Amino acid sequence: MTSNERHNWGMKNNLLWKLLAVLALTALACWYLWPSANFYAKSPEKRAELIKQHPDINKQIINLGLDLQGGMRLVLEVQKSAVEHNDKDLLDRAYTVMENRINGLGVAEPVIQKQNDNRLIIELPGLSDSKKAKEVIGSTAQLEFKILREPAELLKAVQTIDATLSGKKLDSSDSTKRADSLSADSATKAAAQVAAASILTGADTGKSQSAAPATPTTGPKSISQFLSEMGNQLAVKKNDRSVVTDIFARADVKAALEHVGLGANQFLWSHSVEVNPQTKEEYYLLYYVKAKPELRGDVLKDARPGIAQGGMSAGEQIVEFEMNNDGARKFARVTGANVEKFLAIVLDSTVYSAPRIQTKISEGRGQITGNFSADEAKSLAVVLRAGALPAPVKIIGEESVGPSLGQDSIKKAELAFITGLGLVFLFIAFYYRGSGLIALFALTLNFVYLLAIMTAINATLTLPGVAGVVLTLGMAIDSNVIIFERMREELEWGKTVRSAVSEGYKRAFVTIIDANAAHLMTSAILVWLGTGPIRGFGMTMIIGCTVSLFTSIFVTRLVFDIYTDKRNVKTISI
Repeated sequence: MTSNERHNWGMKNNLLWKLLAVLALTALACWYLWPSANFYAKSPEKRAELIKQHPDINKQIINLGLDLQGGMRLVLEVQKSAVEHNDKDLLDRAYTVMENRINGLGVAEPVIQKQNDNRLIIELPGLSDSKKAKEVIGSTAQLEFKILREPAELLKAVQTIDATLSGKKLDSSDSTKRADSLSADSATKAAAQVAAASILTGADTGKSQSAAPATPTTGPKSISQFLSEMGNQLAVKKNDRSVVTDIFARADVKAALEHVGLGANQFLWSHSVEVNPQTKEEYYLLYYVKAKPELRGDVLKDARPGIAQGGMSAGEQIVEFEMNNDGARKFARVTGANVEKFLAIVLDSTVYSAPRIQTKISEGRGQITGNFSADEAKSLAVVLRAGALPAPVKIIGEESVGPSLGQDSIKKAELAFITGLGLVFLFIAFYYRGSGLIALFALTLNFVYLLAIMTAINATLTLPGVAGVVLTLGMAIDSNVIIFERMREELEWGKTVRSAVSEGYKRAFVTIIDANAAHLMTSAILVWLGTGPIRGFGMTMIIGCTVSLFTSIFVTRLVFDIYTDKRNVKTISI
């Protein structure tokens, strides 16, 4: 093989790898965009139903901002003057509490931002019940310490719920007999027995207490079908959480639990999601606790992250807490009476941690272990202090955006986008002919890649973001215009087509990089200093500029190289 042949073979091999890379990126982009295309092709009613069935779908699609789908915007002011000690992280605590409450509203992609040192801006896209939102947001967060119930009581509660759902009535003596057969200090054994279908499916629930026929029920016939064992705790798949929550809220279930003497207890969810290491599925842990708290957050004096200094937990991240005098006395009594039991730390009816009480704690000081990372320990300390030092929050601004306004904005944005893009397509195709079609192909890829990246990072598309998309596409065409004009000049000077293509890209490269660098720096400042829609616009511009450099320079050059390869091309349509 001659040197010229080796050179040609190397070029062909290089072109093949570049083509495969572009095809792979395009396939990946389409894979990311498919859920969004499928979701927004449905009617609003079917979308709402799909969100209810799959709560995590909002992480797989492009979410629309407040200005595109309507909703609510609130400005909250933290009343620092009402707090005796004005700590510097008071706004962070209020932020954590607001985040917990808003997540409980089930709003897709809420936006919570800090403004100055005493304000929070909250945007709730798609929210329909503004009254409920204001009630939830405006209430005071409450930290509570609750004792976990015995495994026997947990099993009895699940049996009772299963019997109720299946339309039977559980014999209280039979239930008690089974519960007593469990070891009181074995949470693992209880979880395993609760998960066992032979016990919990209602196949052996004893005789009915009444001769009257049970009232048939609708919906799930068993709660145990949703329960799994994770470590020494019960767990429910993330997608099944809403179904199980609805079961707990049923009037007949509450009445049945009250009837068998379990009305003073309650089920609570874990704050974070746990991942099953074998199946990689996401679960929420389920805790069965006394409804009446042993202590409340008003007895807490301080909480801070730290590192264990001794014992089996040496070197691990922990959270240390300290109580006031009244809290220390109560805590000594509670811990002394419940050694080896679990104490749940609850904020806004969500369990953040449930450590085992190792010994009586009489100094009002303690530590929480739980395989925390440094960030998790810091976050938990903030949560604890939020309950210990609540600050009143006042709603000082409120703005409601109706769905009709959102739909009107979408229609106008669509019209502007289609009109602008259509004019660009017509001009480029008419003025640059065949080369213009190559630029339009790259522009289409630019649009696909841009939306795919926004989906991958779970970005929210706002009206300014749509403007950023349109502007980005215009900039992408501008880069090809610079390249094509340089190619025309090279052809006019008598260069061959391959040489003109090569020189056109080489000489235009510096100009294109310079223009895009200026746009990137400006957009970065918008993201850094801006808030809300301004940040969205800046982020769209950053993604768009980066993608346009790839499509305008790499993709179009690849098409030209493939076109001129193997051919002695004399002219080019430009």
